[in-house]
Amino acid sequence: MKMEDNWHIHAPWAQLVASTVVPSNLFKNALEMTDMIYADVNRDSAGDSLAGSIDNEYFITSEQLVEAGLMDYFIEMVTKYWGTVLTNGHMEGHLDKKFEHGPHGFNYAARIVSAWTVHQFENEWNPIHDHSNCKISAVMSLKFPEKIDPPAKPHLRGLPGSLVFSGMGNADEWCTSSVLNCDPNIVGALYIFPAGLGHSVYPFTGKGERRSLSFNADIISQKQLDSIAEQEKLKYENEKAGI
Repeated sequence: MKMEDNWHIHAPWAQLVASTVVPSNLFKNALEMTDMIYADVNRDSAGDSLAGSIDNEYFITSEQLVEAGLMDYFIEMVTKYWGTVLTNGHMEGHLDKKFEHGPHGFNYAARIVSAWTVHQFENEWNPIHDHSNCKISAVMSLKFPEKIDPPAKPHLRGLPGSLVFSGMGNADEWCTSSVLNCDPNIVGALYIFPAGLGHSVYPFTGKGERRSLSFNADIISQKQLDSIAEQEKLKYENEKAGI
């Protein structure tokens, strides 16, 4: 469903998956940033904490996101996604009643909890999983092999290397489809979704790299965000003073 230019909502289930195309300058910055991370011998591996059968997965620092101009953009997109969720099915009123200290109404703030880059090669894959310790997750497509081997069976065409979201199936009475397959060839696409929504990536055979940038985000009250910022400022000042 197209809600406006460059903002689409995919809702075969109650959970909403939003997609948008990242501005070309930020896409270029993300590609260059992940190139540098991949080439850095001191890169910080994220593999042990992630679900995939993938060898090359590396953390991205907040400083790197800020330097690439991605931090503000990601926060803007998460905020926009949350605003979309709040207007869906009277969710704003539901959250107002459920949460005493937020996130409810429009008195909320978004923050990026973690980010990492995934460099996927032949026969590597990501099993169905979800994300914890956050409320919203996102995946940005950075690279896809120009040519991969077609699957043996015709009904599997378009699946190799693709990102697949899995809903609740028949357990969700509003379900219109059990899965949502995202076109892997749309490089530069950003998908934003609930952290608890199951998703996976199919393997592919052939030369080349499938690269993505993922991040987790939290939605908290502005008061909580201000408190966190104050704690981080105090920590920085203490470290600088050698305390």
